[in-house]
Amino acid sequence: MASIQERVYIEAPYSQAAEAFERRLGVGPRASRGTCVLTLALPVPDGHEIARVVNATTERLAHAANYTSRYAISWPAGTTPHGIPTPGFEGVVALSAGEDYAETTLQLDGQYDPPAGALGRAFDAVLGRRIAHATLGALLSGVGEELRAAHERIEADKSILS
Repeated sequence: MASIQERVYIEAPYSQAAEAFERRLGVGPRASRGTCVLTLALPVPDGHEIARVVNATTERLAHAANYTSRYAISWPAGTTPHGIPTPGFEGVVALSAGEDYAETTLQLDGQYDPPAGALGRAFDAVLGRRIAHATLGALLSGVGEELRAAHERIEADKSILS
């Protein structure tokens, strides 16, 4: 198993980001588990990308500290329509308050098993690990952008009401 860690910072207060994040993960207000669809995308030269849609399962975990929410997330291994194997993943996503009111941190810690046995592990050591970091970094950035956009809508609605 290979370990991976990625972190992004979101311009949104924790209180708003946490609610939007749970909706994004498919975890309902009174549910502890959910499912969501995620797109894993790897940018390649010429502005194209290789993408795979995965159906992830999620579970709300016990809070580790104030202003921190933790969620288990996983998806199974599979193959893209172009025949490119994609490793399964198991990890934890933590959403926590940032340094100030308007910032939230989104961190992913997890493990994946490179596909194709010894050949896959060798590929992972040379190139696959960079692909995994780029893919999961893009995933977190995309989710972060969704949370930031939700924050902007909330703030815009507030200005309309005042």
